[in-house]
Amino acid sequence: MFGRKIDEKSVSIPEVNKMMEDIKERIEEIDPEEGLSHFQEITFNYVNKFSKLSEKDAVKIKNFLMDKYDIEEIYTINIVNVDPKTVPELRMILEKSYAGKSLSDDQLQEILYQIEDLKSS
Repeated sequence: MFGRKIDEKSVSIPEVNKMMEDIKERIEEIDPEEGLSHFQEITFNYVNKFSKLSEKDAVKIKNFLMDKYDIEEIYTINIVNVDPKTVPELRMILEKSYAGKSLSDDQLQEILYQIEDLKSS
């Protein structure tokens, strides 16, 4: 199965996981015997193994960080993918971010708390 590239966009692992589940469902509806290609199967297994959040939580967290803290999208995606639990982990992800460099440890701790609240809501 081959397709044309229509658009390019950076997405998090949970978002890819959701896309791959949708693709798998569509392929099974069309031809249950065909299944995923080898590359698609490898990608599907990878994202299932490493996805730490649901797709909805990932999008909520990504939008929250970009809107409230003006953190660049690539860094918000990395935060979603890594799901940091401590300030040093979060600081390491944001060390090259323009917005992230200016955040204090207290602000980073507050971000971690807010991320946990978003995941539980």
